[in-house]
Amino acid sequence: MIVHHHAIIIASVRRPVSEIRCEDLGKFLSDLVTAIGMQALFEPIAIHGKFGFTGLVGIVTSHIAFHYFEADRSLHFDVYSCKAYDLRKLLEYVDRYWSIDKAEIVFLKRDEGPSIEKYSFVNHTLIKE
Repeated sequence: MIVHHHAIIIASVRRPVSEIRCEDLGKFLSDLVTAIGMQALFEPIAIHGKFGFTGLVGIVTSHIAFHYFEADRSLHFDVYSCKAYDLRKLLEYVDRYWSIDKAEIVFLKRDEGPSIEKYSFVNHTLIKE
């Protein structure tokens, strides 16, 4: 069944900038694709730019992208797919690499009107608001 699920995550993270490398981010994205049951369309791209890091991987059903800003250690993460995925598994996986301090999540289900669900993620726990 085709769905249109879009998670938008804005998080403050604890991972030290000194421990972030593009090679690791590529593996992080590859493994995330598998963790949420997707199939990669192309190899992940991760770059270190003026303000931080950016990563992107195409998946057969759409994309996964993020921007990490070094100045405030904020992570802006985006997962859009026409195949359903488990939001909790997504957050738990992202948390293992980035060590999320706190995240606010908007989960859009565009196939349902659209419907908008809001969550927070604190202390390794996803909470629906």
